Amino acid sequence: MEGTIAEKMGRFVAGLSYDNLPEEVIQKAKCCMINGIAIGISCHSVEFGRMARDLIKAEELGIPAEKGATLFCDGAKVTPMGAAFANAALFHGRAQEDTLGSSHTGTVISPAVLALAERDGYTGKQVLEAVIAGYEIVGALDRAVSGYTTPRGFRASPIFGIFGSASAAGKLLGLSEEETIKAIGFAAAFAGGTLECFAAGTMEWRFEVGVASREGILAALLAKQGAVSAPTAMEGDAGFLRAFADTTEGSESISRDLGKTWSIMSTGFKPYPVCAFNQTPVRIILGILEENDISHEDIEKVVVSVNPYEYHYAGMANRGPFDSVGATLMSTPFCAALALVDGQTTLDGLTRYDDPRIEDLINKTEHIPEDGIGRYCGAVTVRTKDGNTFEKEAKEGPEFYNFDMQQTIELAGRVTAETGVSPDKVDGLIDMIGKLDALPNVSELVKRLGSCP
Repeated sequence: MEGTIAEKMGRFVAGLSYDNLPEEVIQKAKCCMINGIAIGISCHSVEFGRMARDLIKAEELGIPAEKGATLFCDGAKVTPMGAAFANAALFHGRAQEDTLGSSHTGTVISPAVLALAERDGYTGKQVLEAVIAGYEIVGALDRAVSGYTTPRGFRASPIFGIFGSASAAGKLLGLSEEETIKAIGFAAAFAGGTLECFAAGTMEWRFEVGVASREGILAALLAKQGAVSAPTAMEGDAGFLRAFADTTEGSESISRDLGKTWSIMSTGFKPYPVCAFNQTPVRIILGILEENDISHEDIEKVVVSVNPYEYHYAGMANRGPFDSVGATLMSTPFCAALALVDGQTTLDGLTRYDDPRIEDLINKTEHIPEDGIGRYCGAVTVRTKDGNTFEKEAKEGPEFYNFDMQQTIELAGRVTAETGVSPDKVDGLIDMIGKLDALPNVSELVKRLGSCP
């Protein structure tokens, strides 16, 4: 495939057709949408989603219904870009969204696609086609570039997610190949998002995905209007790769496997409302507790061993003091201690910043990086005061979290039940997404999403 990176990606997106997609790819896209929507409506009372909704309503209320898009868990009509921003923040409220590499792709792409599809009346097949296009572009970028960008302090979800949103929006809008290439060029220029908020425990990350979702739509709309972006927006001397990765090494691999290896098939889901890199330590600990009768009061020492990349990710080694969920869900020592105290990990548990039992266990926890441990793998040792030692490791890696449809539905049911969402509502949404490719539009779907719980 000849041309610049933007040209290759644009050619792939413009040429993508629902009719040529493998059935397993379509089913995975439905899983991603079920997971994203279930997690999203479970955040109906989370403050970050409310902040985003209130902001957009204050600025945009009064949009004619036929020209607007719905704010989920609210029902107000705003612009598609406003809805994409607020709904993305909602989807990110529990930090339990899907993960593709290092990117929380569904939080960015699905809100953008549903906002445009609602306003313009696109079919369910077109929605799925657009969602898949977006995931493939994000997956290609994350796989090739995140190893360079993350250590420099850039967050994968927004800096790659905007390309997914722009690609998905462009697909829905029916952009030509040339226009799609320009939309990707604008995404390269508009991308942004850093990791310092995780170290500080502050809120920027809650809204970064909303900005990426909104700005991706803007990139596509600009291209549709005839605006021109740099063909070398990615690999140019002052382009995206030099700015964010400080290298163009490996850039030829970004588009090499598009349409050959389907990135969306590698998307994983989170059983617990904590950072993706804390899923495995929590899972191991809960397994130890399930197999052994251990009280947190009897614990003398805990050792949590993880992959070095995950250990050094911003916020992971934080030992407190804590004053926000944004800090606790990132902290491996806190998440491990919470799991040991409660025998479960819930969003409410993450707010117990001053629990002396958790503080005691954090002080007894050694959190270490080990070169021999793979991504999304780990090992935990718990030693009790009577001299007993309990050890368990997980070697499955990211594949463990690559849920099938039944696992996705079970996770959706568990999370929505925890947050008081009506089971009938959840069942109806799952059924509708399962039949999405037969729907003439998404109006009934977004109508149901407009009211929660």
